[in-house]
Amino acid sequence: MSLRVVIIENQAKLDYKMGYLVIRGLETKRVLLDEIAVLLIENPAISITGICIEAMIGKKIKVIFCDSKRNPIAEIFPHHGCHDNPAKLRMQIAWEQSIKDIVWRDIVSEKNT
Repeated sequence: MSLRVVIIENQAKLDYKMGYLVIRGLETKRVLLDEIAVLLIENPAISITGICIEAMIGKKIKVIFCDSKRNPIAEIFPHHGCHDNPAKLRMQIAWEQSIKDIVWRDIVSEKNT
């Protein structure tokens, strides 16, 4: 279950090994990828391996990059999400108006709570 927000503040090299994000900086640390929800890279002096990026995308980990002033400048999104998105969209468009109204009411009520 993804719970952690991992923040990289100092110069480091990020690598992937056996299900772990390996952070090699002044000291080496490992974090299980399954526990990470967001990786925030605050320092532009970070080196990341391609296999590490691939593993994070595979685990749907949001990766946010910051500039030298620590302002967010970019984010990594998977190129392909769900394999049947167009089919789901067509199915939802074909719903009767009464069902659409119920779903819309539920979405609005969830946002207000």
